[in-house]
Amino acid sequence: MKFDEVINRRGTYSTQWDYIEDRFGEGTKDLTPFSISDTDFKSPQPILDTILERTKHGIFGYSRWNHDEYKNSIQKWYKNRYKTDIEKDWIVYSPTVIYSISVLLEHLVGLDGKVMTHTPRYDGFSKILKPYNLYEAQLKEDKDGIYRTDFIQIEKGFKDGVKVFLLCNPENPTGKVWGLTELEKLISLCEKYDVILLSDDIHMDIARKEVTPVLKIDSKRCIIVSSASKTFNTPALGGSYVLIPMAKLRNEFIEHIKERDSVSSPTIFGVVSTIAGYNHCEKWVDELNEYLTKNCEYVVKELDGYKGLKVRIPEATYLMWIDFKGTNIKLEDLKKALVEVGKVAIMSGENYGDPYKLRLNVGCPLEKVKIGVEGVKRAVEKLSK
Repeated sequence: MKFDEVINRRGTYSTQWDYIEDRFGEGTKDLTPFSISDTDFKSPQPILDTILERTKHGIFGYSRWNHDEYKNSIQKWYKNRYKTDIEKDWIVYSPTVIYSISVLLEHLVGLDGKVMTHTPRYDGFSKILKPYNLYEAQLKEDKDGIYRTDFIQIEKGFKDGVKVFLLCNPENPTGKVWGLTELEKLISLCEKYDVILLSDDIHMDIARKEVTPVLKIDSKRCIIVSSASKTFNTPALGGSYVLIPMAKLRNEFIEHIKERDSVSSPTIFGVVSTIAGYNHCEKWVDELNEYLTKNCEYVVKELDGYKGLKVRIPEATYLMWIDFKGTNIKLEDLKKALVEVGKVAIMSGENYGDPYKLRLNVGCPLEKVKIGVEGVKRAVEKLSK
């Protein structure tokens, strides 16, 4: 795979490239975007070949997910890549990860119930958590740029009746990977206070540190929601999956998506792309991670220390979490300068709970990363004079 290949995505109904004005305002459609968390890479060839072959068939009627080919591919991926055993019965299809979380919270907590998650956090979490009483556990950055949680704060929330802890592993936007010891401590607190641990692992394959799925540790009160779409850049093909060991909850989830919401029939391209990706594309993922790490290294080399900026290589994801607090530049001024001077569309950290950060997507050819870096430099330099 040539990850350096630049492919024009404009005119393809791309959220990132064709609808910039939705997030950055009128007159911004010509900016270079680094916002939405998909990549500018072609999906691996086995997936493309599978889709083309299926397309030639020419009939796209209703399809099923509950078969060995689909479930075996997921089992194989977790076994080979994470040394984690997943029982076939645990695997359930879902349209999207966020939809899965929303349904599970409704069944586990009930409206107005108590849910805990971390801050900074993925903005999609904030949207679906609005109906609930939200308890926030602050992620704090140490002097080495490592994010650590506050277990005292977590236990306090559990004592106050929190029923579900919503985890993101790895974290979006900070890039934190939850270590084995941390997860064991969190799970032990969940056991002590009868809390369900719901883990969004969609970024798990893009990592520079070993990722431990929570189901490797505990299958009594842990659930994983995930998808192959982030790994292989296939979100527009549709589909995700949930790993639910609890039989009663699993049956309730299946009944909900089938009988209540009528969304249990998957897109055939989502099914076959997952099978092809998990069965044949592990080497491609390794190469992708190598390329993304070099992109991260380039950003750190160019921006860390530049007029007060601070940048670290994230433990996971292709999202750089840039700290501009040391520049003494106001957020609104920087946002305006990035658009008007830098000519780049970069997400502000205020969307995720930290107004002193920027989230830069480096899931793209290095040529584009350089445009983003130079855009940030021009904006900061303009405001530093």
